[in-house]
Amino acid sequence: MKDASKLVLFIIMAMSIVSLIISMPTLIVAILMGITYIAFRALIAVIMGIIIFSIAWVILDNQMDKELKKIDKELAEHKLKMEQLDKEFVERQQRVADRFKNLR
Repeated sequence: MKDASKLVLFIIMAMSIVSLIISMPTLIVAILMGITYIAFRALIAVIMGIIIFSIAWVILDNQMDKELKKIDKELAEHKLKMEQLDKEFVERQQRVADRFKNLR
């Protein structure tokens, strides 16, 4: 995943958090003052902020899981290569040791 799309998702999440920070006190004050129109609009803003935040969170989480699976797969491949190289190194050491024994 490109870094730009991660940045866009983080910005969307930050904007929805700011929206929630602004609309929650507005909702509380409007309910306490009995202004139903503003309370209704603030409630819609709160609900939309929560929905947008949760959608961005899920998308970002899924993309990060895909990246982690890819990294785990690459790590397993590198681990297998390292084990093969270790085996080859041990075999070469054994051959060199055998040659020195044969020279004596």
